[in-house]
Formats: sequence, C-alpha cells, structure tokens
Amino acid sequence: MNLALAHEYFVAHGGAERVVETLHQMWPEAPVYTFFHDQRRYGRLAGWTIRTSYLQRLLLGESHRLLLPLYPNAARALRVPADVDVALVSTSAFIKGISLADRTVEIAYCHSPTRYLWDWSDRYLEEEVPAPLHGVARELQGRLRDADRAAASRVDRWLANSRVVAERIRRYYDRDSEVVYPPIDVEAFACNAERADFWIFVGRLSAYKRADLAVRAFNDLGLRLLVVGEGRERHALERIAGENVVFTGRADESTLRDLLASARGLVFPAEDDFGMVCAEALASGAPVVALAAGGAPEIVRDGEDGALVDVAETRAFAEAVQRVERGRFEPKALRDSARRFDVSRFRERVRAIVAEAYAQGRS
Repeated sequence: MNLALAHEYFVAHGGAERVVETLHQMWPEAPVYTFFHDQRRYGRLAGWTIRTSYLQRLLLGESHRLLLPLYPNAARALRVPADVDVALVSTSAFIKGISLADRTVEIAYCHSPTRYLWDWSDRYLEEEVPAPLHGVARELQGRLRDADRAAASRVDRWLANSRVVAERIRRYYDRDSEVVYPPIDVEAFACNAERADFWIFVGRLSAYKRADLAVRAFNDLGLRLLVVGEGRERHALERIAGENVVFTGRADESTLRDLLASARGLVFPAEDDFGMVCAEALASGAPVVALAAGGAPEIVRDGEDGALVDVAETRAFAEAVQRVERGRFEPKALRDSARRFDVSRFRERVRAIVAEAYAQGRS
C-alpha cells in the first residue's frame, strides 16, 4: 500500500501537530503534503519528506492569516501522484481538498470542521476583521463555505477527535464519522505523589482560551497559578493578575511535563475541540477543572478526574477549584484514567481503519 499524509500547515506546535507527528512515526516514509512549512517558527522537520503548495512562496511572518482566500485553490493545485492508494489527511480547514486521483482513498482525521466558517464565523469576524470590512468578509465566508463543503464531499472516511467534533461533521458536512481520540503518550509523563503549591493554566493566550477566567478565579482564591503560554492577550492578562499569578511564557516540552508532574491541578476554561492538555494533566497525576463544553467532558469525569464547570464565570471556576482542593484525587488513579487516550490505542485503531479503507477502495 502506497500512503501519503497531509496536514494544513506547520507554523505553531499544537494538538493537531502532535497528531500528525504520531502519524508520521507510524508511516515515516510517507510524504507529507501541506500548504506551507514556516521553518523559522516551527523548526526543521528532519527526516520528513515535505511537499508544500505555492503558498510557501508567499509566506512572510503572519501573512498566513491573509492567505485565507487562496487556500481552496492552493489545495486543488497541490497534486498527489496517482500511484498513492490512501491519503490520510489531518485537517481543520482546506487541506482535505488536495488534488487526488479518482482511485485514491481519502481518510480525514478531523480536528474540527473549519471553525472560522461555521460555528465560530461571527467570533472570527469580531476578533480578526476590522468592522468596516465585515460585509466583504461575510461574503467571502459564504464562498469559502461552498468550497469547504465541496472539499468535504471528496472524503471517503471521516474520523473525529471527539464526539462534539463528530456532531459538527454531521451538522455541517452531513457525514457520519468515527471518534478516534488523539494520542497521549502516557508513559512519557512523570507522575509525582507529592504535589507542589501551584495550579497551572496551559494554552495560547488568545481570547477563546479564556485565560482571563483562570486569572480572575485565582485572584479571588489567592492560590498560586502559573500561566504557561504566549499570545496577544498576555499584556491585558498581566494587568488584571494579582501577585499570586505568574506568567512563564512558552515552555518547552520537557519543562511543561515537569510542571504538570508537580502541579496541584490544571484549570482549563476554554471550549476546545478535544483538549489534549487535560489528558496530559491526568497522565501527570494532576486533577483538572474544566468548562463542561467541547471535548473536555469526554476527558474529565466530574468528581473522578477533577471538576466540570457548567458556566464560564469566575465564581464558578473558583468554587470548582476549592471543591477539588477539598477532595482526594490519587495521582496514580488519575494516570490510569488517562490510559483511555494512550497513543497505543490511537495507533492500533488508525492502522485498522487505513487497512479497511484500502481493502474497500473508494466509497
């Protein structure tokens, strides 16, 4: 079987990139098709065979945000050889529309349907587009939605990273999917029996991650909070933070694992598609306080793995943290809970799906 991989682009390390890195470990000889690879920001991909689109030549700093109207055309222009039997695509936008031979089976591992076109379309306009351009942007979103549906119709088999994403695939693309949770390398995380005196927030400091809820809740509690991550909201967050809240900036993988292994708990106020850091916290023996939305309820069982918060309000998060502080959460039990998402399960199921799809051919 001749297999190719594809991923939207390589600009920043996140959950989607950890998924495609695992796929590449499974098929290291497979070429990886992508819109562009920003080596300055992402780093080199030594040993990878990267095939970029013409957008690579247009990449300059943050310009990938301005290239949005070109993505459907760039996907069609990114041609995969006809001898490829299966294209396994890691997608959250338009890379699923790459040009494939009629015989090539396409499997899409979906992190979410294109959020700035569907469930977050209004938020995208509010946060990313100047008000005078909203009318033009809405018209563009409409055209891009048509292109997105057309690209989605070519996919033979859909995989979703959570039940909430499976529901979106059904709603926006009218397709069924199988939930395959993202891979968590549980054994790579340390799990200390003795915990330190701090809680931790991990994530990009952008509006939708709702770090402001975590900061305000810990201002009220007076407990130590480490805010790990960077983003354009950092300065605003620092202005509202008390002395008990410390901003660390980005942390490398090793440092983050050390912090998770020592933290009293993770606070996760965002409505995310899955929330890999929640599972990583459990693997590190740290309970999780999370908003009961998105993929978090599939990871955090209230009272067993931490606490779920029904409303995105400061007081509700502060009360949930207090509830966890008063409870008893054994690090080993939390680590065992994380094994539901272990990388071995991901590899086993994805290999089986690829083999099935190859045997069945195009749907």
